[in-house]
Amino acid sequence: MAVCTVCGNPTTNKCGKCSNAWYCRTECQRSDWKNHKKVCNYPFEIKESDGKGLGLFATRDLQIGDLVVCDDPILYFECGRTEDVLISHGKFKEAYEKLGRRKRNKILALAGATLEAALSDALLALELRSDSSSENQEWKEALGAFSRNCSSVNRDGKRIGSGLYTTISRINHSCSPNTECSYLKDKRTSKEVRAIRNIKKGEELLGDYMTDGESFLITSQRRKQLMQTWKFHCECSLCSSDHAQENDALRERVKKLYDVIPIFQAREDIQGAANAALERCNIIEKCDDMKRYLPGAYLELYNILLVAAMQKSYFGFDDALIASLVERREDYREKAYELFKRTKLMTRKDYYNKMMRQLAMLGYLAAGGSNKLMS
Repeated sequence: MAVCTVCGNPTTNKCGKCSNAWYCRTECQRSDWKNHKKVCNYPFEIKESDGKGLGLFATRDLQIGDLVVCDDPILYFECGRTEDVLISHGKFKEAYEKLGRRKRNKILALAGATLEAALSDALLALELRSDSSSENQEWKEALGAFSRNCSSVNRDGKRIGSGLYTTISRINHSCSPNTECSYLKDKRTSKEVRAIRNIKKGEELLGDYMTDGESFLITSQRRKQLMQTWKFHCECSLCSSDHAQENDALRERVKKLYDVIPIFQAREDIQGAANAALERCNIIEKCDDMKRYLPGAYLELYNILLVAAMQKSYFGFDDALIASLVERREDYREKAYELFKRTKLMTRKDYYNKMMRQLAMLGYLAAGGSNKLMS
């Protein structure tokens, strides 16, 4: 059963407007309005998701780039790894006990807010079991919620810490997500979530818990990784699809192409690199669950074609298609630009601008490439 946002008493009563906050009585709802009104108009409601506990569901149709939520961490720790916080849990205990009852209740309402969840980590189990006094029970339950729901905080492609975001934490996983999380430009630890597909009213909002390095794992590998890290067996629409085996074959091919392109480049085989990059784009274009990787694939193809133009090696190409691609290289940069821009995600904008600045610094844009940056 849910608990009151203010006092922590069990309740079944939600905010009548957004259904995203629980209150046991009118007085609690009134006292929380100053905080709650900031999020009451977000386009989702929190409710039961079949087999997954609570989840976020769209309360209106959303287009690509539409904002789902902005969230600040209720707890944040500067660290290289989340494990550093879990092992040195005295730091967590101190930070948690400084929070007011309202914020503590939000943490304790998250999945995994149990002593069992905290004890499931072998690194913590011995020390936590050694102190079973009742007054220490609550922060241990909160530690369980943190270990199951925290996420990395990154800036400029580098991890700076771990944070617990009580709304973003409600977004369930899918290997074929319809939302994506990003940092904000002017706020060091705040995050936002935006739609990366068109979403219908009533559809569950889903994110991908996997890291970029795990993007093209096949079903069995993804399920193994998710079980090890997040303790659940994935039954998302992709993993449980009748076409999962076919999708796995495509992912294996795309992963092989990613791996072989640097080999071609090291050999200065621009034609081989361009063919591999083009094939990768063609596969991703036809596969809905991989289309979020398409702008990055376009940009890498553009990079390869710029090198070819710079070296003027396309005059000697046996493959007329590659020579034609070199002539039309700006089309791929423009496609990447438009797709990145459409999402309105700061992480994607920064990636595009970083790539373009690197190309300019290396002198490749002198071959006729655009220096257009994303504002």
